[in-house]
Amino acid sequence: MPPANAHPSVPTFYIPISNSQSRHEPRPHQQAHVSGHGLPNGHQVSRRSRQPKLLSVEEALQYSPFSSIVPLNPDIIPLPHGGISGSGPLFPSPVDREKARQSLNDLNSDIETTHGGSAFAQHTLDVLRGYLDDTQIAELSNFKRPTSFNGHPENHQMPQTSDGPTSIPSLDPTPVSPGSSSLPRGTTELKQDLSSTHADRQSITPNTPNPAIHNQVAIATNALIQAGQPNSPDSNPLDHTPVVLIPPLSAETRPSEYVTFKDDQPPSPRKKKRPVKTSLANSSTPTRDQRAVAEAASNSLLALIEELFEADETTNSGPPSNQSSGSALHFVWADQDDNQIRLLAPATLVKLDSCIQKALAVSRLGDVSVDDAFRVQELCAKDLAVVRALELSVNTAWGSDDFSAWLQREATAESALRSARTVLRIMVGFHDEKKICSEEGLQSVVDALNKALTSCIIPIVELRPMDSTSEIFALASAHSKEISQLLYQANRVMKMLVEILDKVDIAEELITAMEFLAIRILFVENAHNERDSVLGIQKFEGLRRTAMDIISGVFSRYPDQRAFVFDELLTSFQKLPTKGQNARQFKLSDSTSIQLISALIMRLVQNSAAPSQSPAKSAKTPNARAREEMRSGQESSDTEEGSSSDTAAKREARDFSSDDSDGDIGSGFDRRLAQEANALNDSAAKDAQYVVRYLVQRAMTASKTGDQPHRHLLDMFAEDLVSVLGNPEWPAAELLLRALMVSMISITETKSTAPAKNMALELLGMMGSAISELVASTQSHARSLESQESTSSGYIRQLLDDYLDGSLETVELTNWDGPYRMVMEYLASVDSDGLPTRSAQLYYLTQWARAVTSTGSATDPKRRALIGQLRNMLRSRVWDASNTMDPVTKGQCRLAYGLTVLNMNFCRQFDSVFKILLDSITSEQTTVRTRSLKSVTQMLEKDPSLLDRARNVKGLLIKCTADASPMVRDSTLMLIGKCIQQKPTLEQDFFRPVINLTNDPTASVKKRSMKLLKEIFAHNKRKEVKIIVGESLLQRTKDLDKGVAEMANQILEDIWFSPFWTCAHKADDLSIQEKIALQEQMDLLVSIAQGSDKVCSALVSFLQSILKDNAKFSASNTKVCRLLVSSAFESIIDPEARSEGTEQKHVVQALTTFARASADLFSSDQLQYLQPYISNLSNPEDFGLLRSVVVIFRCVLPTVPTIQQGLLLEVQKALFNNVSKLGKMELNEVAACLWTMNGVLNNPDRLIRLVASVVKGLRKLEGKDLSDTSGKEDSRRARKYIQIAGAFGKHCDFEGHVADFQNALAGWKCTSVSGMIVNSIGPFASKKQPLPLRIDALNSIGLICQSSPLLFNQVQISDVFQQALTEGQPDLQNIVLTNFRDFFALQESQSPNKNETQQVNGAALANGKLGGSMKASESDGASALIAQRFLHNILTIALANQEASALTATEVVASINRQGLVHPKESGPALVALETSSNPAIANIAYHAHSDLHQQHESMFEREYMRAIHEAYRYQRDIVQDPLGFRASPYTSKLHSMFEVIKSSKSKYQKKFISNYCSKIDFDLDKLDLSGVVPASLQFARFLIENMAFFDYGRVDELLHMIAGMERIVADTGSAVSHSINTEVFHVSADTILGDAADGGVGEEPAPRHGTAASVEVAPHRLRQLTTASIILSCVWETRTYLRRLYGLSTSQQRRESKGNGKSKDVSKAPSKVNGITGEKLVATIGERVASLDDREGMVRQCQDFADLLAIDHEFKVAAEGEEEGAMRPWTPSGDEAGSPVPASGGSRGPLKRKATTSMAGTPHKKRGRPSLGRRKSSRKSVDGDDDWQ
Repeated sequence: MPPANAHPSVPTFYIPISNSQSRHEPRPHQQAHVSGHGLPNGHQVSRRSRQPKLLSVEEALQYSPFSSIVPLNPDIIPLPHGGISGSGPLFPSPVDREKARQSLNDLNSDIETTHGGSAFAQHTLDVLRGYLDDTQIAELSNFKRPTSFNGHPENHQMPQTSDGPTSIPSLDPTPVSPGSSSLPRGTTELKQDLSSTHADRQSITPNTPNPAIHNQVAIATNALIQAGQPNSPDSNPLDHTPVVLIPPLSAETRPSEYVTFKDDQPPSPRKKKRPVKTSLANSSTPTRDQRAVAEAASNSLLALIEELFEADETTNSGPPSNQSSGSALHFVWADQDDNQIRLLAPATLVKLDSCIQKALAVSRLGDVSVDDAFRVQELCAKDLAVVRALELSVNTAWGSDDFSAWLQREATAESALRSARTVLRIMVGFHDEKKICSEEGLQSVVDALNKALTSCIIPIVELRPMDSTSEIFALASAHSKEISQLLYQANRVMKMLVEILDKVDIAEELITAMEFLAIRILFVENAHNERDSVLGIQKFEGLRRTAMDIISGVFSRYPDQRAFVFDELLTSFQKLPTKGQNARQFKLSDSTSIQLISALIMRLVQNSAAPSQSPAKSAKTPNARAREEMRSGQESSDTEEGSSSDTAAKREARDFSSDDSDGDIGSGFDRRLAQEANALNDSAAKDAQYVVRYLVQRAMTASKTGDQPHRHLLDMFAEDLVSVLGNPEWPAAELLLRALMVSMISITETKSTAPAKNMALELLGMMGSAISELVASTQSHARSLESQESTSSGYIRQLLDDYLDGSLETVELTNWDGPYRMVMEYLASVDSDGLPTRSAQLYYLTQWARAVTSTGSATDPKRRALIGQLRNMLRSRVWDASNTMDPVTKGQCRLAYGLTVLNMNFCRQFDSVFKILLDSITSEQTTVRTRSLKSVTQMLEKDPSLLDRARNVKGLLIKCTADASPMVRDSTLMLIGKCIQQKPTLEQDFFRPVINLTNDPTASVKKRSMKLLKEIFAHNKRKEVKIIVGESLLQRTKDLDKGVAEMANQILEDIWFSPFWTCAHKADDLSIQEKIALQEQMDLLVSIAQGSDKVCSALVSFLQSILKDNAKFSASNTKVCRLLVSSAFESIIDPEARSEGTEQKHVVQALTTFARASADLFSSDQLQYLQPYISNLSNPEDFGLLRSVVVIFRCVLPTVPTIQQGLLLEVQKALFNNVSKLGKMELNEVAACLWTMNGVLNNPDRLIRLVASVVKGLRKLEGKDLSDTSGKEDSRRARKYIQIAGAFGKHCDFEGHVADFQNALAGWKCTSVSGMIVNSIGPFASKKQPLPLRIDALNSIGLICQSSPLLFNQVQISDVFQQALTEGQPDLQNIVLTNFRDFFALQESQSPNKNETQQVNGAALANGKLGGSMKASESDGASALIAQRFLHNILTIALANQEASALTATEVVASINRQGLVHPKESGPALVALETSSNPAIANIAYHAHSDLHQQHESMFEREYMRAIHEAYRYQRDIVQDPLGFRASPYTSKLHSMFEVIKSSKSKYQKKFISNYCSKIDFDLDKLDLSGVVPASLQFARFLIENMAFFDYGRVDELLHMIAGMERIVADTGSAVSHSINTEVFHVSADTILGDAADGGVGEEPAPRHGTAASVEVAPHRLRQLTTASIILSCVWETRTYLRRLYGLSTSQQRRESKGNGKSKDVSKAPSKVNGITGEKLVATIGERVASLDDREGMVRQCQDFADLLAIDHEFKVAAEGEEEGAMRPWTPSGDEAGSPVPASGGSRGPLKRKATTSMAGTPHKKRGRPSLGRRKSSRKSVDGDDDWQ
């Protein structure tokens, strides 16, 4: 019967195990007693299954922990014995026995109290279940059996009892002797069949055992063994094969407490993959005898130690000369401090370390006594002592001899590191012995390692092949193998330190030393490429990984060190490289690379979520701690992070002890698991938040272009986290990204600076894209699993479909067979580094536990079972699934992990992130809008479906295309391009905004819009879209920005011509598709040519640019153009070849563009097709067709060599017949064409007769009054004559035919035909003629003068032009100016050719001493005459309005200046004024002309700028009707173009201009001009002040100089104005000041005196004058303060600049603006101050405010008295500086006290008092107040 204290349901196993005897002395055969508990899984056990079951050795070994490991030292754990009786006592004393029984008693009481529901009982049963499961523990199939197993003596008997076999033993660990020596029933039959049964047992497979037979055999064998008297001296227990006796069940046993294991269940293939749990039952190949290996390793080690000790004793005191052979073999002598010491030989160290390593691997290091191990350590420690005295530092100045000597010392250090590794191995084997694991020993190891690394390895790693270190680098590289050995040994020592950290409690000093060393290794600057590295990049990266293991080990085992570890890592962050691949050397399992520091931080955060094993608790298992807590019943106050699990264990024990049997055990497990998991997760979350907060705070104060790398480091850290978000080996990436996301969202929702918000938006965009990418990759993994016919694959694919549909619930993920478990199974089986994977497992297990406890029903039995399993695994820190699962592939794991991560908090915030980015698009800050657009673009690239989910995206983008900021517009275009690329149907919505942006004032926006149009053109089939794109691009070919124009030309060439280059090389063999494509392209060009003249002109210029000889693809483009021309002629001939809607005249008009571009594109045969269109002019539409044909003939005829004479004659005849019918435009073309034909036909007679007849007609009409209505017909005839005369006089050179004209015109005696024609037209240009007639006459005269420039010199012609320009008639002015412009343009276009001709034919032109290049031509004289005589009139017209005449006049002025025809000062001021025009064309022309003048005549132009500013002000006031100095939306200066030109000069020039500019603001109080509603002086000063407020300053010193000038005005002029205000307005006398000061005390302000408009006695004119002066000075001060705020300036910067310290790099840089300050408040404040002139009360209040401004501190007067110009002046602090005494300009301020100030020399100023003037509350806010300018 079992004892009373034994629980009836707990079976007892007697497991006799044999073991080989020690080589020193025999070991006693001992007996082990193992108890367990039934498994409450609800399995029913029948009565039939309760009969005793005997197991064979093979069957029993799989239930024993000794089956897969080498037995421990018998001295530590006694070997179990299989005997029933006769064994000696297991415990030496009753006290030891009671201690051993206490654990079993605790278990029994716990089971009885909680009915098997406690955590301790559950864990114990789980462990026992593992021992009973044949799939969990490998079999020892080749166990050696004693040869005498089959030779049992026949007289062996088994003990019997009266009621059957041996009764059930108790839980008492002491073995109980059997009650009887007789055999049980059935023993005789078993004895007879024993031999045969044993033989048959070998052939029975594990899948088909016979439990009944095996149990009977085991019972019989045990009986025979005990009958043989095992305790007798003659008995050898190893001669008998031990078996396991399973006693029969008692009547009280409950079947529900047992689990039935099927014997025919095959081992799980899943478990076979794990090396530590691989089943060998079915292995056909026998393995090597582990015991023999262990015995050999132990013998080798003991023999080597014995040899070492003998050698050591032999030479302990003798000199080296007396060494024995053994000593010489094992020891060497070395010098230290002039003494010789004995060290272990390197070969001996290698052999010793190898033997210790082998013994440690088979757990036989314990065969060595502690004293012997300590003695070995002492022998090795001598090497460590030698290293301390070695000089290992590397000197870059060494030569080869010095380096050779250093290599010898390095070899000694390498040997010392081998000794250190041996010392550490011994510590690992004897980690429980304080004598072995001494603090001194560890300190010596750490010191030696530290010296080798810091003095030798790290300097070598940091060497680079630079000039100063090239020699030492070459020497080190030549011996890289030797040095690499030292690195290798250091790495192995550090790996041993990792093991020591896990097994030995280390002092804090050593921990700190190891941390500093490891952290230093992490942040050593490794080489960027292999050629710059001595040892190789990857070798040192291996050392970094080991350093990371050390830090991780310290972090995990010593929670109190965690804060220190994080602080050291984060403060060293800035040492990391920030450039691309060099920064990412940590390679992951999927071949991607991240920063090692990123991997370390993720690993540390994962360790934070794992139950802590601090040194105080590492010696006890969780079960032992739980038992101890249940016995004590008291809670301890544990402050470490791991204490949460222990405290929870106490509460659990207390709760379970109070619960009754019917209590809800599941709810208690749920609550406690939630508490434990949440506590662990909170610990990890706090660490993640700490890291993120540190990095974000540093990054917020840095920029990507600054000196500090924190901004780059944060980006790289975030990129690393994103890259591993879907990697199950780094689950902490989700938590860190979650913390980063929360931080970034907080920044966007608070009033943060624009750079901080930009950073947040950029990172949010990156994280949002990462979520989208994770979804995409998860879908990709799911598609890859479609071919796998697996239940698991189908299950998780279905879960993914549910997630995408939005129907997935978290409870489906947390099931036992769900994604969480699949990931855990994969992590448990993956073949990778154990430490990181273990931390990932524990962290992920914590997340699983949190997910389980937050979902599901508390009454679900499966959920309760899952909670119990998770809690046990979480506390034991071991993943050990009790059920099997199919092997999980990598793809399945990635899909499962992706599902779980997508359902965590980070990914759930995706919609919120996208909404924040969209909302930021409408931010007031420009950079924020730009950044948000880029982030949205980044997210759309990853997930185009966002366009459908966020319907307001389209509207926001269209709105942003009209944003005031060019950065926003540029970013919007980029996003629009991505949207169209992802969803082409959006093209129709965004097309018009993109077209509009081609005319954007910013070049970058225009370029991006053109690129986008190119993409739209490429995939669009709609003709109307292509026409609009082509027209927009053609307009940009004429852009003033050269880069924009070149890009437009290139894009047009790419979309119009490059697709047909292949067709051009096979013109005679084109396919139908190619012909159709050419016809479509020509139809497109025909449609474009129907546009405006501007578009046609741009098309001609474009064709000329791609067809010119120096064009890159000129030949190919010429061939394509010829094909297009041929296609056009086919459509002219065949109407069916034309597309619908295209008329014949349109095709001919398009051909004119090709003819103007290059006449070589046409052939003579093609011209014949055009001849009929000249003769037939039956309707008005034919005139347009005629003009096009004439243009083609005029351009092509001179280049066609073989044209038929008959064709030309017919064309000439037709043109002459139709001259009278032609309009002005056609007439001009026909005249040019006829003169061209005359060059071929040489028959000028008809031309002479035509012109002569026209002159005769004009002479007849000269005296008639054509202004009368009766002379309308004569006027019409005169206009036609004038038009014909002007057209033919311009294009025909009749000077060689003077005689013919004299014959045709009787009485004409002139010598110039052109002069004769002009004289005939001149009378019709007089003032008495009708305006239309005068316009035609002036136009014809101008046309003739362009071809005959000498005519400009005629007085009568000049008078005609002068009269037209001064009359004020815009039409006449425009005609004259247009002719001037065309003439100057012709001269400019001919000047390069002229210069080239002079250079080539210089000898022929050099007719004088100065040569031909200095000879003035007719054109030069005419140009100079026009410029000198008419420039004043032209400038007057340009500055008179902003219409077409002004634009033409501006073009003429610009052309005159480009040719250098006048002095720069004559037109310079006008150009500056025209730059401010609201007409962009006028402003652009004037700006470029001004810029050219400034570059050529900088010093000469300098003196004209002040006059130019006056001219600009007058132009804005009178012409533009806007006297303000700025333009809004955004706020820009009207003089910004002038200032941009000045910024191109040197700093000295700019400062001089600024000084002159400030002087224009200053004034004399008595000379102020008060005329007008707003005084003229105030209006002009306001114009200047507002301009200076919105200038774009290029350098800090220029800005400081401007601010200093403004302060000087207020200090000098302001003092006088303030004094006048006080004495004349408020009547404050000197006596009053002194009296009030005496009454108020020293330094106190007098009591305030209030003044009102009624009480103030001053003349209105004087009050207006003082108010005007105060407004000017107040506006200057407001602007000064605005600039300081806008650019973030301080007073110290101004002082440094004023002292002449402005030469530093800081002041030469461009100042950076503070985002969010727009100037709106400044403009409003200036407007309020000017408005104070409207009434007397406002003027008094303004005077009061200004007097208060200067009354606060008297430094203005001090500065103005007795100081040299440019000397140091006291600076009045601004309101944004600490301790500023400057008050708000307006508002109630109360009594003010003047703060003490210090003069320049350091002497304090005398404290003065000034009576406060009457104040009144004002609605205006001060510029120096707390509010920032917006």
